[in-house]
Amino acid sequence: MLKSLGLILIYLAISYFQIRQLIKDKMKREIWIYSIIMLVVTGITIAMIYKIPIPNPLNLIAFILKPLTKIISL
Repeated sequence: MLKSLGLILIYLAISYFQIRQLIKDKMKREIWIYSIIMLVVTGITIAMIYKIPIPNPLNLIAFILKPLTKIISL
């Protein structure tokens, strides 16, 4: 619990300085994109701290492309 809280505080500190600069430059889209990416990264990092298994994205790509390769090879 303490590790995840510390991690969130670190990400908040980084985001504070980054978003402040983006607001100054009036980059609204970039603020949204940055916020979404930071939320995803924070969630993945917390999952890694608690050793929650994270699925490999390549397995999904292989699952989708396997039938397609069979069709093409015919």
